[in-house]
Amino acid sequence: MLDDNRRLIELTFSNLSQSTNAEIPRNAVVVSSIPKGTDNAVMLVVSSNSSRWRKGGGEGRAKEIVDSFNAVPAPKTNMKLRVKDRSNGANLDF
Repeated sequence: MLDDNRRLIELTFSNLSQSTNAEIPRNAVVVSSIPKGTDNAVMLVVSSNSSRWRKGGGEGRAKEIVDSFNAVPAPKTNMKLRVKDRSNGANLDF
């Protein structure tokens, strides 16, 4: 727990390269928050390959990004939601 509203998870995993079929080790930090008044979680994932994480300052930069993360609900509005036609005139009847 970072504070009463944010949780932090640090993890390592491997990404499989499509061209060489080699496993590329990576590190990541995941921070999640549930804004007040909602039931929805918002997550931010910051990752880097392992060598950049250790030697290139990736871990420090990831911690800076995670520390700045804050999720707040959008302001309430009286605007009505209008359906937008995205079918480009296609008939979807079967």
